[in-house]
Amino acid sequence: MNKIERIAAYIEEIARGKHTMELYRKYEEDILSVEADELFTLFFNRLNQGETPDQILLYLDRLMHVFAQSLKTKEMVINPDSFIDHMIKENFEMANRLDQIKKLLASSDYTEKKVDLIERFEELLDFNVHYVKKENILFPYLEKSDERFTGVSIMWTLHDQMRKTLKNILQGLKEVEFNQKAFIIDVGRYFFQVYGLIQKEEYILYPVALKTLTTQQHDQMRKQSFEIGFAFIETPAESKKEDSILEFADWIYRSETGELTYEQLTLFVNALPVDCTLIDEHNKVRYFTRPKDRIFPRSPAIIGRDVQNCHPADSVDVVNKIIEAFRNNERDVATFWIDMRGKKLLIQYYALRNTQGEYKGTLEVSQDITDIQKLKGQRRLLQWE
Repeated sequence: MNKIERIAAYIEEIARGKHTMELYRKYEEDILSVEADELFTLFFNRLNQGETPDQILLYLDRLMHVFAQSLKTKEMVINPDSFIDHMIKENFEMANRLDQIKKLLASSDYTEKKVDLIERFEELLDFNVHYVKKENILFPYLEKSDERFTGVSIMWTLHDQMRKTLKNILQGLKEVEFNQKAFIIDVGRYFFQVYGLIQKEEYILYPVALKTLTTQQHDQMRKQSFEIGFAFIETPAESKKEDSILEFADWIYRSETGELTYEQLTLFVNALPVDCTLIDEHNKVRYFTRPKDRIFPRSPAIIGRDVQNCHPADSVDVVNKIIEAFRNNERDVATFWIDMRGKKLLIQYYALRNTQGEYKGTLEVSQDITDIQKLKGQRRLLQWE
């Protein structure tokens, strides 16, 4: 067996619940020389064999504890003020905030500190932009560079687990009858998840990104991060913005309902008060609009990305069912509505078909309908002021 095969055998034993010193000694030489990109290969293979991200997460931290011995010795050369530099600084600031919360938790009576704890944990909600940048910028670049990196779906699942744990913590703190035991369990889980993810990012994800992606791609990631934002660090100086509307003097869109220049067409779709994303018949993301008030984050990095990789692992099956129903001409529309951040959101999927009825893709349209639901009576055109 070669090195990858030997480590794969070791991981299989760990996944089965065996983690003895004898097992470690058997594979020690390979464990101590493992590289970050080799781990991506190994977990990509396990995913292809049918294992789910949730199943991998059941034993991943035991593996990280072992592999960290090798991974932490690898130095990263990080350019100052780069995308990766910003992400590492955000992690540092997140860890500082967790340390402050630890001090509040030093005493055993949390009831008196509930107001302060709520404020501290609510502040951590802002760190979500860090995970959103990974999901919408870094992950797509890695996936397009090598199919092995679709293994980032494991990390996305961990993001969702942490989001759920933080939500549980805040709900528990705000309940009239405070359950201190449940609170302690949730906080312990959250700290373990966050610190573990920081380790996975800095020992595996970022070294692979630095090794795999080009200087131009790192520059593009930095530029695209401004649309999503920054967590707990001062907003870096932004490069001069380029006009996103390309001018083609002779480019005219013509149809029986009128004609538009390229500029008019771009302004038109971006003026619509909805988020639109178009997926082609091959399940690739081809286009998204840029409305003034975006609901869900989008980055140019997702262009060309498989739509399945644009969703967390636990919702991919539903996405596939919708697309297949459209492809098989069983449905034309799928409609959902959710509550998020105090807003009512309408999310609709429309099948795109040509004049021959052939399936050509799917259009996702998301709209904030909170204010629409509140409308009563009438306001006529002359009352617009």
